[in-house]
Amino acid sequence: MKNLYITLIFTWLLVLAYTPTYGQIDQIFGVEVVPNNVEGIPIRSVVILLEKDGKEYLADSLEMQAFYDAFNIKPGSIFRQFSVDLAISVFLKQEEIKSASYKVYTPEISGPVVLVIRSSFWSEGEKKEKESKKDLPFPTLIETERSKLTLILNGAAGIYHDQNAFFSKGAEFTQGNTVANNPAGRGPRFWGETFLEPGIAGMTQLGKSKIYPYGAVTFLVSGRNSSDIYSEGTAGKGTVERLYGGVLLPQLGKNKQLHIDLSAGRQFFQLNDGFLFSRFSGSANAGERGSVYLNSRTAFQMTAWAKVHWKKFNFSAYYVEPQELFKDRQSDTRYLGGGVSYNDNKHLDLALHYITINSSKATYATPEGRIPLEGLQTINPKVWVNNIAGTGIFIKSEYAFQRNRNADMVANGWYLGGGIVKQAWKKSPSLYYRFAFMQGDDPETTRFERFDILQGGGLGNWIQGINFKKILGDGNLLTHRIEMKAFLAKNMDLSFDYFILMADSKSNLGSLAPIATLQDKNFGQEFTTTYRYFFKRNYLFLGLFSWAKPGKAISSSFESNVYDWFTFQASTFMFF
Repeated sequence: MKNLYITLIFTWLLVLAYTPTYGQIDQIFGVEVVPNNVEGIPIRSVVILLEKDGKEYLADSLEMQAFYDAFNIKPGSIFRQFSVDLAISVFLKQEEIKSASYKVYTPEISGPVVLVIRSSFWSEGEKKEKESKKDLPFPTLIETERSKLTLILNGAAGIYHDQNAFFSKGAEFTQGNTVANNPAGRGPRFWGETFLEPGIAGMTQLGKSKIYPYGAVTFLVSGRNSSDIYSEGTAGKGTVERLYGGVLLPQLGKNKQLHIDLSAGRQFFQLNDGFLFSRFSGSANAGERGSVYLNSRTAFQMTAWAKVHWKKFNFSAYYVEPQELFKDRQSDTRYLGGGVSYNDNKHLDLALHYITINSSKATYATPEGRIPLEGLQTINPKVWVNNIAGTGIFIKSEYAFQRNRNADMVANGWYLGGGIVKQAWKKSPSLYYRFAFMQGDDPETTRFERFDILQGGGLGNWIQGINFKKILGDGNLLTHRIEMKAFLAKNMDLSFDYFILMADSKSNLGSLAPIATLQDKNFGQEFTTTYRYFFKRNYLFLGLFSWAKPGKAISSSFESNVYDWFTFQASTFMFF
């Protein structure tokens, strides 16, 4: 596997060496996505492109500030489609503005988004014509400069093939898992999944005030047509997915630089790129929900979220409760947290968060017995530096220190990654390396030291090996990751990921039963290819192939042979 990846890297570098450049304004910011698909995701950066007299240029600092004041949308805040839609409507009322629109891009599948706003001015002598009434595009029902009401219609269908799932040891790895009534083993397992999510969402201005209430409700039906890697037969489930309300209070204060967003209910939640909290970890999807690979449900059961934006700073406080699978076996794990972040929209993206588990029935398994999750405290600083000295080089790092006020527990987790992206080159190629450390427990001490990644995850970021993730989790884990990526078009990207996975400690209590005690620290390697293609704007094809090769930590845990685990996944999504 190493030889395969070295060959790919060498080929990749040759391609980069001979690719021509193109204009900076035509650079690729990521794959363009439907705004509805990234609701609640952090905004990494805002790019404003201005057109005047037939020429397009990047806004300078003064123009950027003027646009910020008009749009109320800044890096570091949370993307809400209605906020941007209404800001565009208001901005278009200015006499000198001929047109204004925006697009949303994701450099990573589950990471923060890039918001690109384009605006053009009337040329000298050009007369502003009175706009005729236009038909509203589907699914918009009502749209004015003060209000918007729209239908939501999301869905997907996918086919999946796993070969030698769980390294052919499905029965052993799923011991005690009540969902796993027919776990896959050696050989193939093929099935299909689908979901449909209709709903409605809206936002309006109360009179002439600066108060904008908003909300959304959706209902999601999901199912599979045959046995997946855990469960037997067909399954289907219909439940409420999104059900939340909030209020936006923009342009407050003497200089109109204070913006407040308050919301509560069943909604999406993510911190940074998902290291500790990912939108895609908000809900369970296995068993009767029949969506173990489509991962259709992502709304947390309850999220109360207060966000305050002032200049380049963001302040937040949140209460988060994940949605669990079984109503009669709830752990009732609830998180309280808050933080402050700074983003200059150029190079620096800094943050500091504090998170605590304020209630939970769940416990950690330790050599001395069990200790509670309740009382776990996490301090999480973040430092991301982008485009250092204009070279395209970037660095990303987070650290998480954990202690438990109700038990003798201290743990550490962190990552440090760096790479280069050449946006001015053809295909906007990038190369990224990351080392991640999630501490394991030392059985020679009485203190428990296994790291808890809380609700981390997300394809393309913190699913560290899409196959290995299903058996390892993220505690007691050291990973090396190399990623190569290129944007084949503005709506298409292709990436190759290579993971080397090791244990920090041979004591692996808290993991699945067969690997609770390790004979070796080498879990193995995984190679993943991911292809993402948005077509006809509202449709996404996601293709994925992953090959996981077990190391001695896995093979030595069984008396019989283990086998390489392959997965082939093809999914088509729609977002309206």
